[in-house]
Amino acid sequence: MPSASTALLTAPVLSRRSVLKGLTAVPLVTVATAVTSSADVTFVQPGDAAYAQHRQVFNKRIRLQPAVIAVCKTEAGVQSAVTYARERQLPIAIKSGGHGFEGYALNERGLVIDLSAMRQIVLSTDQQLTVEPGCTLAPLYDYLLPRGRLLPTGSCGGVGLAGLTLGGGYGFFSRQYGLTCDSLTRVRLVDAQGMLHDSQESPDLLWACRGGGNGHFGIVTRLHLQTHPAPATFYSTRFKYTKRTPTSAAMVVARWFALTPGLPADAFSACIISGTTVTVLVTSFQTSPDHKAMAEVLSTFRQGAEPAATTQRTPLTQAVKRYYGRQGPLYFKNVSAGFYRGFDDLQAIFQDIVQRIAVQPGMLLQINTFGGTSAMHPTPPPSAFPHRAYPFLGELQYYWDNSAHETAAMTAVQGIQRLLTQHGIRAHYSNYPDSALPNWAEAYYGRESYPRLQMLKKRYDPENHIQHPQSVRLPTGT
Repeated sequence: MPSASTALLTAPVLSRRSVLKGLTAVPLVTVATAVTSSADVTFVQPGDAAYAQHRQVFNKRIRLQPAVIAVCKTEAGVQSAVTYARERQLPIAIKSGGHGFEGYALNERGLVIDLSAMRQIVLSTDQQLTVEPGCTLAPLYDYLLPRGRLLPTGSCGGVGLAGLTLGGGYGFFSRQYGLTCDSLTRVRLVDAQGMLHDSQESPDLLWACRGGGNGHFGIVTRLHLQTHPAPATFYSTRFKYTKRTPTSAAMVVARWFALTPGLPADAFSACIISGTTVTVLVTSFQTSPDHKAMAEVLSTFRQGAEPAATTQRTPLTQAVKRYYGRQGPLYFKNVSAGFYRGFDDLQAIFQDIVQRIAVQPGMLLQINTFGGTSAMHPTPPPSAFPHRAYPFLGELQYYWDNSAHETAAMTAVQGIQRLLTQHGIRAHYSNYPDSALPNWAEAYYGRESYPRLQMLKKRYDPENHIQHPQSVRLPTGT
């Protein structure tokens, strides 16, 4: 769930879809009433006291009901859960943080492997982090920052590190240190047969786990990541431009697109369009706002901002908590609005988008600096992630208070998504999935990475036991 964007407006992000479509289905059988648990795994079924707790995901719109939830405490517990599912021919979904936008951590009448109890964190003397997949970002920051280290992760405190990393992962620190997955040095994974693999012996697994998405062909049980020095101070400035018409909003956003590529590598910026207001956030953690280049950018953004913006200088240990986001669960639909090279990619349809957002309370478009190959990690490791060349990433978000508003909200989001597709926005971020997105495999993983991911699917999950509506498919003819 995914990134620095979450909570920049003190709103969360996220959304998801509940219908399992287009899958090569694994036949379902009736689950036995007697379920044997152990010290390594506890099996929870509908009617059990703990079922609602472990079924819950961040998006209240998701109403899927798994037949069994395996709450795993150890790697051996994960293997036992996979064996249990195979013996009963149950499809498998994987849940760690539970923030996935489209709720792919659940399934209907299948087995869910819940990793939330596996959250150990260890930092070695060489600054390598070893972490279990149930770890979320808030405790990760609480552990790392007092030790003077950080990972280039997202901001929302409840997001799971494993899911974030497997889909790429970006945030305030990514233009300086690369994607989260670029810091990944090793993984351990249980495949769909219950066999354990280590990327030290299977380098292709490390390639796939660096941005190739999750829930495809195995359950990651341990991640090793290289940490980076944590700065002491975090600088942030927020600018608001109110009562904007579509034309004047477009002028502000075009200026933002033009200015942000020149920001220092340690800077991040987001541009948020909500109602008739445009909000711009600029952060940095090494370059002081008093630095000449940064001061010039901030001065330009102050023109027309209401009221005048001031810069906050905050210890990083305190600053990250401001962006942890609201507590869930919530009703929402949050999808990738595409990667962009610049404002030209949106200019023809931008005023139409602004008009649609203005009449939908609770809806917003957020565009984030992403980096591009020149500003991001200077020598990215081998990775399945295909979209490094884009300097900007958009996300469309809609939040509502009760289920009665769901149909209208979904229709509004889908209308803007269709508009983007019709005007050539075809590259999307898999950590912000949209269950209605056409040609999602190429949109998320690109023409080169996806066929390679399919071959790994064939190797590690040849019977398609691990699946969700947008999981990697087996190669044609398999």
